[in-house]
Amino acid sequence: MKSKIILVTGASDGIGKETARTLAAQGHTILLHGRNREKTRAAYEEIKKESGNQNIEMFTADFLSLAEVKRFAEDIRSKYERLDVLINNAGAQFSDVRETTSEGHEKTMTINLFAPFLLTQLLLDLLAKSDSARVLTVSSASHSMGGKPALDDIELKRSYSMAKAYAWSKLYVIWMMRHFVKEAKRRGFHHISFNTVHPGSAATSLGRESTKQLKFRIIYFLWKPMMNSLAAGARSSVQGAVSPGLEGVTGKYFGPKGEEKPAEKYYSAENEQTVWDHCVQVTRPFMV
Repeated sequence: MKSKIILVTGASDGIGKETARTLAAQGHTILLHGRNREKTRAAYEEIKKESGNQNIEMFTADFLSLAEVKRFAEDIRSKYERLDVLINNAGAQFSDVRETTSEGHEKTMTINLFAPFLLTQLLLDLLAKSDSARVLTVSSASHSMGGKPALDDIELKRSYSMAKAYAWSKLYVIWMMRHFVKEAKRRGFHHISFNTVHPGSAATSLGRESTKQLKFRIIYFLWKPMMNSLAAGARSSVQGAVSPGLEGVTGKYFGPKGEEKPAEKYYSAENEQTVWDHCVQVTRPFMV
């Protein structure tokens, strides 16, 4: 297998770390991103030691800040001339009270939707320098569980609940990645594929914020025995990143067992465009 340069966001623990660990063991160059410097350093040292792979570099950035996402992308661009795979894995759930970032945006949509949108946009030219690049964004099977999305209220100012914010953010990233297929063709990038993956139910730190509340901690405790292993959860990301059988495959949705059909009840080209336009509007100040 030809060695690739692979960026994995949210790789200091959970599925992101397992994805980075597996790909490092295969000999790829791994750019490992995390939010917390100490946790990221620990993951970096652990993966480097276990894999024997010296081609690993760590980066830190808080994706609740789009300015941080921009800084991070600039750091990548200053050190690498190309990128073969971008895995937008970083994500989170928050509390049942709506919270905003320092930049004024709802937190769930920021880290799950706006940050991967912006990062992908800022790294497109590096991806275009690969002979065959891949972008994967991690969604969730819960994308079908939020009910009808409020597309006139994408940041949930009027309709917030933790469950809806998370489900809708994971629905929107599926639509976002479909639109990237069209956008890349429009911009003349013909060797980049854009797919969405989901890990199934896996025991991760995704709910690190939401489980600070007792009721959500109890739900997580009861559900945990039924969750997949981290290795099983990382499988769709690993396969999406390097499987020869997925060469040139784009605009698809994959789970641990292969291609699946995402929920289409609320999909339309118009709704996809609405989400895309909102992402463009939110990230415009950070695109210059």
